[in-house]
Amino acid sequence: MGSIAAGFPFKEYFAGHHVEHFFRESIKQSGAVIDAIHAVPLWIALVPTVMMFAGWGLSAYFYLYRTDLPDSLAKQQDILYRFLLNKWYFDEIYDFLFVRPVLWLGRVFWRGGDGYLIDGFGPDGVSARVLDVTRNVVRLQSGYLYHYAFAMLIGAAALITWFMFSSPGGAH
Repeated sequence: MGSIAAGFPFKEYFAGHHVEHFFRESIKQSGAVIDAIHAVPLWIALVPTVMMFAGWGLSAYFYLYRTDLPDSLAKQQDILYRFLLNKWYFDEIYDFLFVRPVLWLGRVFWRGGDGYLIDGFGPDGVSARVLDVTRNVVRLQSGYLYHYAFAMLIGAAALITWFMFSSPGGAH
């Protein structure tokens, strides 16, 4: 009743000759389509309503008067019954075609992208490498002055060697 009360007064705006004015640029359709809709024979327009009442009457008969009939039909037509009971296996097909591939792709990106790249080379990876280097550098700090002097001497020698071989006039 609510659909009729809300839809009937505005049917010309939603599906009639005023549809172009109401929807403006949102929907493109010509007046010929609207005229063709109004030219449909009455029996075609009434088929959905008749089928709705037939389904209602059949379900009332099955579940109010002959309550044994649905079970016996389900046993006689087991394959059809399971097919309809499982909603045409739409959920299983959808799971196979869409859900599983997307989950697989998500795992690949999670393990490969997030786990390997970001955690391995990103902020977590950099901080882990810094901790590894500092653990090894700590071993070099013995507290003896001659160890530090030797390290400075090695550094100075490496720096002088680098300048000698990298300058344009240096040794080749």
